Amino acid sequence: MLKKHFVFDKEYFKTLVAVALPIAMQNVINHGVSAMDTIMLGELGDIAVSGASLGGQTFFLMMIAGFGVCGGASVLISQYWGKGNVDVIRRVMRISTLAMFVVSIVFSLAGFFFTEQIMSLFSPEPEVIAAGVSYLKTLSVGFVFYALSNCYFLALRGVEQVKVSTTVYAMSFFVNVIVNYMFIFGKFGAPALGVQGAAVGTVAARIFEFCCAAVYMYFIEKKVGFKWHCMFKIDRTLVPDFIHHAVPVMGNELIWGMGSVTTGIIMGHIGSTFVAANSVVTVVYNLSSVFTFGVANAAAVICGKTIGQGKIERAQKTALTLNLTAFCIGFVMSLVVLFIRTPFLSIYNITPEAKLAAFQMLTVVILIQPLAALDIVNIVGVLRGGGDTKLALLLDGGGMWFINIPLSILLGLVLGAPAPLVYLSMRCDAFIKIFIELKRIMSGRWIRTVTRDNA
Repeated sequence: MLKKHFVFDKEYFKTLVAVALPIAMQNVINHGVSAMDTIMLGELGDIAVSGASLGGQTFFLMMIAGFGVCGGASVLISQYWGKGNVDVIRRVMRISTLAMFVVSIVFSLAGFFFTEQIMSLFSPEPEVIAAGVSYLKTLSVGFVFYALSNCYFLALRGVEQVKVSTTVYAMSFFVNVIVNYMFIFGKFGAPALGVQGAAVGTVAARIFEFCCAAVYMYFIEKKVGFKWHCMFKIDRTLVPDFIHHAVPVMGNELIWGMGSVTTGIIMGHIGSTFVAANSVVTVVYNLSSVFTFGVANAAAVICGKTIGQGKIERAQKTALTLNLTAFCIGFVMSLVVLFIRTPFLSIYNITPEAKLAAFQMLTVVILIQPLAALDIVNIVGVLRGGGDTKLALLLDGGGMWFINIPLSILLGLVLGAPAPLVYLSMRCDAFIKIFIELKRIMSGRWIRTVTRDNA
């Protein structure tokens, strides 16, 4: 009975583990950096934590744009990988890299020259604004380095090369933490820059990743053979395909990202206590979701590759199996959060009010984690890998802007509801979206062949 609807063979588990596990480890490292930032800045108080959290929203938005550009490219890359057409993959990478290069320059200039204007959107508190300005102005220096290296590593995921990025991010973690420690607290002869020191550590890590990506690209990688200097040689025949599939994904990520930034603004106007609590909760949620995002990224590769090979029936069974896998992972991680939340919160030097709010908000995380895992795997993995990017855009953007944001404004700014209720309102769209996603997957209409034989 199970074999009729699900895939439980060696090929499925081999690909899932090979792609998902390194990505999960990479996410652990990335979120570990955020955790260390929050812990170190927590020694300076709620204002420092809030300033860095809100100051990082511009980088977050650029990162989301990058996921959109590269996620759209991965729709094509994974299916062409199933067809074994490496030449087209290389040409798609040129388009996505150039697009991300332009996007990063725009964000970098905005973050450097319009810092105070940006920060004034997020908080009415002068102390928080001042802390955020010093953080963002320095952070914007590293935007282009991050964009180029991250776009390259994300493209390599589509051809099942994930170990290199995990290795690079593992090394950059230590660069980030060491430089953070030096410049936040003024150790080893470095100046004590406080919040700005955390940004210095992040920029140092981004430059390190860029250098590692360059060495790997120009001297080691042979499977794809893409080079940065070739990104200006655009193949115009593939641009319409890229736009058709990348724009919905980019729109999805940007609309969702703008929604997240808007919720950041809402939290900033509720108060620094809520922002500080959310900063801690976000670290826990992100760490507890690393395996979910690993499976989601693997799902995009597995589904895209299977469809590219023309195995439509297997793709349908794979999608259902991925949903079952996601739910199980989400349930297990709910239990993990339940047991670690108290000792984890004890690490942070934040006010008792912020700590209590964080504890209550983590209860919400425990309750929604299984459904959130299903939603993430379907949006980021199954639907995108299958080429059904427009539905993913409608669900993610619609849920954020027509459910989460109106509810959080009503509860947080109008009614002054308790922190856990406001936090729940910022994530409650998953309860509705998941039923639409499952219906779509069961119908089989999510499967779209996005490759062309004459490419």
